[in-house]
Parts: sequence; C-alpha cells; structure tokens
Amino acid sequence: MSDHIDPVAHLQKAARPSRNVPANNGGLRPKAPTPTLPTPAIARPTVWAASQMSYEELLAAVRDLESANGTTLSKQIRSQVLFAETLLGWLLRFPGESWQQRWHASGADAAGRDWTALAAEPDRHGHLVAAAGRLLLLDVIRPDYSWLYATQATPRLYERLRTLRDPAGFADMERLCDADARMLPSDRRQALNQLTRMLVHNGGTLGDITLPDCIEAHRAQDGYRGRSHPRWYTLLREAAILPADSPPTIFAASRRGQLTIEEMVDRYDVVCRPVRDLFVAYLYERRAAMDYNSIRYLAAKLVLLFWRDLEIHEPGIESLHLTDEVARRWKTRLSGPVLYGSNRVGKKREDPYTILMAVRAFYADLSHWALEDPARWATWAAPSPVNSRDLAGMTKMLKQSRSRTHQRIRELAPLLPRLVDAASDTRAAAKELLDAAAATPPGQSFTQDGHTLRRATLSDDGSRGRKVSRGHVYVDNPESGGTSDRPQDNRRNLSLEADRAFWTWALVEVLRHTGARIEEVLEITHRSFVSYRLPSTGEVIPMLQITPSKTDKERLLVIGPELAVAFAEIISHVRGDNEQLPLVSRYDSAERVHSPELPYLFQRPYGIGRTAMSSSYVIKLLDELVTTAKITNNGGTPAKFSPHDFRRIFATEAVASGLPVHITAKILGHDSIATTQTYAAVYDQDVIEHHRAYIARRRALRPSQEYREPTDSEWDEFLGHFAQRKLELGTCGRAYGTGCQHEHACIRCPMLRPDPAQHQRLQQIIDSLDGRIAEASNRGWLGEVDGLRTSRAAAEQKLTQMQRTATNLGLPTVRSRLDPSPDA
Repeated sequence: MSDHIDPVAHLQKAARPSRNVPANNGGLRPKAPTPTLPTPAIARPTVWAASQMSYEELLAAVRDLESANGTTLSKQIRSQVLFAETLLGWLLRFPGESWQQRWHASGADAAGRDWTALAAEPDRHGHLVAAAGRLLLLDVIRPDYSWLYATQATPRLYERLRTLRDPAGFADMERLCDADARMLPSDRRQALNQLTRMLVHNGGTLGDITLPDCIEAHRAQDGYRGRSHPRWYTLLREAAILPADSPPTIFAASRRGQLTIEEMVDRYDVVCRPVRDLFVAYLYERRAAMDYNSIRYLAAKLVLLFWRDLEIHEPGIESLHLTDEVARRWKTRLSGPVLYGSNRVGKKREDPYTILMAVRAFYADLSHWALEDPARWATWAAPSPVNSRDLAGMTKMLKQSRSRTHQRIRELAPLLPRLVDAASDTRAAAKELLDAAAATPPGQSFTQDGHTLRRATLSDDGSRGRKVSRGHVYVDNPESGGTSDRPQDNRRNLSLEADRAFWTWALVEVLRHTGARIEEVLEITHRSFVSYRLPSTGEVIPMLQITPSKTDKERLLVIGPELAVAFAEIISHVRGDNEQLPLVSRYDSAERVHSPELPYLFQRPYGIGRTAMSSSYVIKLLDELVTTAKITNNGGTPAKFSPHDFRRIFATEAVASGLPVHITAKILGHDSIATTQTYAAVYDQDVIEHHRAYIARRRALRPSQEYREPTDSEWDEFLGHFAQRKLELGTCGRAYGTGCQHEHACIRCPMLRPDPAQHQRLQQIIDSLDGRIAEASNRGWLGEVDGLRTSRAAAEQKLTQMQRTATNLGLPTVRSRLDPSPDA
C-alpha cells in the first residue's frame, strides 16, 4: 500500500470519514486525531421571556438595574442606557424574533473577543462591552462558550451575576469551598467563575445543571483549561446537583467510553450495506471471547484495512468471493509499511501478517459457521484470499523481531544497575535539597551542593502565578543567569521535583523486582497485599496479588525484602498525615472504563486533587531519569528504558540464575512456556558455561578409569601410532589402535591422505607404472597388466586429490640470496 495506514488514529476520529476520498492517498490515510467525544447535541432555546422584551422595555430594565445596584448619579445611569442603545441599535439590523436570535445572526459568537469590531469603530469598544454585560445580567442574551471563554469578564460582573441568578446555590458552593483547606483563593475564584459561565450560557440555576451540560462546557474550553478548572465539577457532585453515580471527574465524564459494535463498523463508512451487517454480526460473535481493545483492533483490520480498502480501489465490489487479481492487488498494497499501534497512537509496526491472519481467520470462521448454521452464514462462505504462501515469511519476521528484542535486552541489562543507582541518588539529592529549603525562612538564601538558592516569598493568595501551589516549597536561582525580569521564570518547585524523583525510584524498584506489566503495577492497591503462613514452620510470607490483566489470570508474587521496603515507603509517601490512603479512580485506556475509587498505590497530587498514574507519565519519568543520569548504549546513543524492558530483563536474569522456565512463566503470568522463552535473552557467556556444565555432567556418567592419567608407555605408544602413519605420498588416516588393513598397498588405499608437496613424486610413480604396463604388455604378462592398471588408476585419483587440496592463496614467494632469480 503506497500510504501509511493508522487504524488507531482513524478510530479516534470524532467524525466518520468522507466517501469522497482523493485517489492519490488511497483513501485510507487518516486525518489528525480529534477528540474522541463530540460535544453533546443539546437543544438550547432561542426565545424566552427576557429575550423578547421590546426596545423600550429593555432600556428601562437597564435603568432599573443600575438603580438597584446603588448607582445614584443620573449621569452614570444615562451613560449605561446610551451604551445599551448603541448595542441594541446594532442588533436590530439583524433578523430574528428575539434578541438571542439577532445575537446569533450578527456573528458575534464566532468573532470571539473581536466581536466589537463588527458593531462599530474601535473607540466604541468599551461602550459595547459594558452594554453586553448588562444584557448578560438581564438574561437577554446567552452567548456560546466560545465567546464566554474568549472574552475576559471583570470579577465584579461575575459577582453580580451570581447575586442575581442563584444566590442560594452559590452560597452553598461558597460553603463547600470554605470546607476544603486545599483550595487557594485563585482556585476558588476560577471554579465559581466557571459555574457562572454555565448559568450565563444555559440560563436557569445551578440546580438545573445536568451531566451533559458539564460535558458540553468542558469540551468547549478548547485550550482554556487550567490546573484548577476541574474543581467546579466536583463541587456539583458534592452539592448533590449531579447524581451520585456520575463519573468521579469531568475528564472521566467527557471521555467517550466503549463503542458499540455498530459504532466500530460505521466509523469506516462501508458502502455495501449487507457486508456492513455481516461485519457487525461477525464481531458480535467474536466479542464474547475477546476484550474490548482486541475487538476494536480486529474491527480496524477487517473493516478498514481489508474491506474498506477494497471498496476504495475496487468500486462496486459486493462479494467476499475475490478473484485472484483483486486479491493480489490488495495484498500488494498491504505489503508496504503499515502504521499500526497497540496502545500508543502512531507506533510503527511493519507487520502486514497480523492483517493477513485476521482475514484468513475471518474466512475460516465463516466457512465453519456455514456448516453449523447454513441459513445465517452459508451465503458468505467463500475461498480465502490468504493462503499459506502469503504467510510464509511470518516465521522469519517473528525470528527477526525476537532477535532484535534479545539484542535490546543484552544492551540494557548491563545498564540496569546504573539506572537503579541513578534513581536512588536523584531521590536522595532531591530530598536533601527540599529539606534544606524548607528549613530556610522565605526570602533567605542557602547553599546546597555548592549552589546558592533563595527561598521564594509567595503571597497567600498565590497571585504571583498559576504555578504556585499551597504547601509547596519554591526557590529562586540567582545563579541561573536568566534574562527575564520576572522571578517566576527562574523559580523551581522543589516539592514537585522531590515527588517526581521519589516516584521514579519507586517505579524502578517495583518494575525490576516484580517483572509485572505496567498496567498491573499501576493497578496495585493497598488491598493487594496478602500473607501466607507456611504449614510446616508457621512462617508468614508476604505476597503481592496481581489483578487479572492481559491473560485474565490472577497470580501471587512473593515480596522480597527490597520490594517490601519499597512498598512501605510508597504507602508512607501516599498516606502522608492521613490515616488511610486517599481513594482515586483510575481510567483504563485499553478498556475505556473508569474503575471505582480505590486506594491505589501509584497516585499523585494533581491540582488540588489526586489522580492515578498513567503509563505515559511512567514513560516520561523514565526518560527524564535516563537523560539526567546520561546513560548511553555501547554506541554512545542515549539509552531508552520502557516499562516492558524491566519485565524482559527480569525473565532473563531469573532463567540465567537457574529458575526453571515453567516457574518463571508462572511468575510472569504467561499461558505458554514458549512465550517465556522468547522473553529470556541468552548471552554467549551463558551458552559457553551451560555447554561446559553439560560436558561435566556427561563425563560424570562415564567410568572413572577412562579419565585417568596415561602411563609413559601408553603415551609413547600413542605418539608412535602417529609416527607410523607418515608415508611416502602423505599420511595414513587409520584410527588409533588399528593396524594397516590393506597390506601396505598405500597407492590404492582410500585411507591415504595425499600430501600436495609430493605431487612430483606421484607423477614419477605414474610414469614408472606406464613403463611397466608397456613392458608387461609386450611380454604377454596379462595378469600383471591388470594389477598395474589398477594401481595407475588409483595414482591418478590421488593426483587429482592433490590438485584439489593444493590451493594457491596468492602469497609472494620468498627466495634466499643464494637462489638464482628467474630474471637474472
């Protein structure tokens, strides 16, 4: 296929692909990934009582609004009325039955913060903004979120909106904010402002907000999201405005979740409706034995990479019975590089065999099911376009992939001790720096490891920047030489640095001691620890319960001393001053579901809340550690440790240390020992040592007298045998301890190994035999003639062997000074 195909990115497209695909890209090159969840289609009214006030009623309402606000100067009131007349006069130019309809028709929402340029000259900007604020207070217009996020309303306007719209509801929110000691004043302000925007956009009160309203507001932020913005959602949950079973966070609520089988198939816009229905029915049959991620990728292989490709390149196709030419063209397109990812978008795998195997299994299933249920499946039974010859290179590809993996482990395994030491040293250094800074009063300088730093002085409300978090220790680095005049640009959050260093150390320790998959490690909770008492001695052994993941098999691992220390420090770090570990919900990106709130060990602060770690965050921490420690491969290139590399190194070291392969497979959770064998990288030194051990074991089984030291006479006899094998024309090849079995007829003997140096000698023998044959023939010695001819034939054969053995390597001939030169 001439273009790369990325079904993962294609699966993430919010909209279905267009049928009118240009021919130059094959129709299968996906667009850039878009959010997986479109904004909910919520029908918003465009007409309500306040939006249908007349021009005069609206001006009177503005006058009353200013009077109620305590404005006593008639000049200020008249100014606000004049500003409103300017805005209303502009809106009257557009059609509509209400002011809301005219507002939409004006294009102000799409213009964003530049909307005033549509209405008047730049000198009227402030008048129009003030008038728009009065219309918002009166609930005359309800702008879209794009306008609300783009324009910066004054804090005073939002306070007046909260007082007019829902004073009781916002009073409850204020009490919830007061009860949260973690909230900074800036966090509080941003959360209340977001709820205010929602009322401006939706109308009504806080009690009318629903989960789709929250999703709509969140998805519309489009880059406006900040660290504390999700807090408004948890306030709605705590106030019981949202139901108790609603997702724990707005991020969880805004994710699409699992697609139905129909949605998986329809994303690719299959033209032939009967074939589309066939794929839906087939995937439903296969879904019972597969997890969600596997069925999603199977749909991508069959629908996108197989059938949709055929529809684009073979217009009008409606049957699974493909001609040889059509099948050949499809496999030719598929033989090019195919972008296909596992869990990470854009991960390149040049592996067309997975698609070929999926198509082959698809046709085989249809043929088998046609025998069991002909009425349903017999119509679609057809010869498979994928035969055994198409899969001939799969074994070679797997061996090459396994070889590359083994080579990678051979390179990374010697670097693991350096990585472990670097993680421990980085954690200790970050902790010492944090303790030294915490012991220094704000505004004072201190020296640590030869560097002078100054404890930053922060305002109580965190107004110096959004990067300020309550309870964190910040320092300014006067030696950084930064060109910026703002101290925030040279500021370091030592609390965050120490936290990241700790988690890097913890992840390295757990990954290398357990050999677990990264998703299994991130799912470890405080409830995963169990104890087992040996029935013989009564000793209690701590065990780690690994929850079912890839193979849906639960298993227990013994916790060693080093791993026990790591887990104890993790629990202490997460618990802090609390009696119990905080409960958080974890999102499973493969299954696209959120777990219940559990005491996960690998959780970290995020904003004013906590979140479970993700695989991408783990990879980021490992990359930072390798970069900081300057760990490189043998070739000098930067090393790259992935979480799964720890699992492969664990298997290799376990097998090399003598742990049986089947026990290693049980620990790793493999269904087959063959899978474990592919994980274990064999070193050349291991091969030599195991071979020598095998020889030692074999010698131990032989009689001991066979390995005694030989006597002098035995040794002389042994050497004498080889001395007796030296002959005129070469060497005898008979075995030790055997005599000559051919009565010394060496020229005829097949055991003679001719010496190329005796080539001239053998030629003289042949010439002598020719003379003897001629004499015997003249004298009539016919019996002698037959024997001589047999000897001559054997001599010719030996001469041929000499010529084959003598190979000219092109080496120069060194002559002595006494030898005459041929050119002399």
